[in-house]
Amino acid sequence: MNRPERIYNVSHTQLSIARFYGGCKIQGADYHYDAESDTLTRMDIWQERIASDKEAGKKAAKAEREKWTKAQNSFVAF
Repeated sequence: MNRPERIYNVSHTQLSIARFYGGCKIQGADYHYDAESDTLTRMDIWQERIASDKEAGKKAAKAEREKWTKAQNSFVAF
């Protein structure tokens, strides 16, 4: 199967829903959404990049924590 490493300009396509969930699955491959560059990166490529660059790894971990903390705080129980 042809699974691209990156998909650009995600917010202008039908894949824009990935912005709200942090990623999506396309053709059986998981993709991670990067808001700064508006791209979807195949999960194996993204994990290799994070593992090889400690600073990028820390930045990504912090961003994920902030995103999930914000989502939990915005949840309103009825």
